[in-house]
Amino acid sequence: GSSCSANGSCGSKMKYMPKYPSLFMAKVQDDWLVDSFRSALVDGRDDALRNILRTEVPGRVYSFDMLAPAFCAMLLEELEQYEASGMPVARPNSMNNYGLIVNQIGMKPLLDELQKRCLLPLSRVLFPKQSDFTSHHSFMVKYRHGEDLGLDMHHDDSDVTLNVCLGKMFEGATLSFCGYFGDPDHRKHVHTYTHRLGRAVLHLGTHRHGADNILSGERFSLIMWSTGKYRETDEYKSVHGRNLHGADQGDLDPICLSYTHDPDYGEHKGYPEGVAAKPGSRNMHVARFTSSEAAKKAVDLKNKGADDVKEGSWKAAACKYSCAADYAISAATMCPAGLLSVLRLNEAHCRLKLGEAQAAEQLCTSTIARDSGNVKALYRRALARPA
Repeated sequence: GSSCSANGSCGSKMKYMPKYPSLFMAKVQDDWLVDSFRSALVDGRDDALRNILRTEVPGRVYSFDMLAPAFCAMLLEELEQYEASGMPVARPNSMNNYGLIVNQIGMKPLLDELQKRCLLPLSRVLFPKQSDFTSHHSFMVKYRHGEDLGLDMHHDDSDVTLNVCLGKMFEGATLSFCGYFGDPDHRKHVHTYTHRLGRAVLHLGTHRHGADNILSGERFSLIMWSTGKYRETDEYKSVHGRNLHGADQGDLDPICLSYTHDPDYGEHKGYPEGVAAKPGSRNMHVARFTSSEAAKKAVDLKNKGADDVKEGSWKAAACKYSCAADYAISAATMCPAGLLSVLRLNEAHCRLKLGEAQAAEQLCTSTIARDSGNVKALYRRALARPA
């Protein structure tokens, strides 16, 4: 029988033996698609294609029933068998820690045909400028307890993204959409989509979104990032030349914050366990503000940190004090005298409450280096040091 390698090629000498060889051929079988979708493709008219769509966000996000449940189960069974086979597995992208790149296990011919026959007709109707495809990056992702629970807010490295739920049984794991990359509304929540077996969601890659945490069970999705000639256009280059972290349009929505990509995340929320601001990105962000603007931000964040302390939100307060200190350093003489020391010691107090004695000690030591007689710094450092 046929067999397929992890580099996307198939042949008789390879080690992996597919359970379903048809998945490694360049043909999408009719019974793999739900009746409504298959009929719309056969009809081919724009109206027929639009009639199967549900508008999730007008002009931006659409969903439709696409894959038959039996095919979802078959595909998922093959992908799980491949993962368990010991063959090389390439993870989908820089953010997902679990799953695999479907193109690289021999299924690229099938995915090429899926893009051409199934995705392209719809995409041309909805997103004509972005739909002159020349390639795709297709992969399976999975979410469950003990592995990835969700995915931080981001935009895709695609022109058009197709995301199809393959199962299995799960609660939570919704998909939240915000604004477009680089736009003033990029951190305003516009919609939360609920996955259903075999149903696809279609959107532009520039649409900021995140996978909300799964509550129980496990969710698998097949995702196709399609790219093409749109990337050569001035419009694409202009969009991707914008500053993602520019001014927000009104108050931002906390659900739209990204601890991976937003250098001001800590000004609004406490970082998740094991995550911290990226110094280079943070420094570039702070440098955007004048000394007087930075001084105002330092004071504002100090006050917001105090509000968090009153509520016992020690992580959020610590992050705000740390961010305020960044602005105080940038503002230099424009800042009130002694503000930096106050911010460092306030953060040290929060770190002690969080059981982070080493971080608290370092903050106190840096304060003492500037002000050797600071009694509060000496006292808190003594508290941080083991007896």
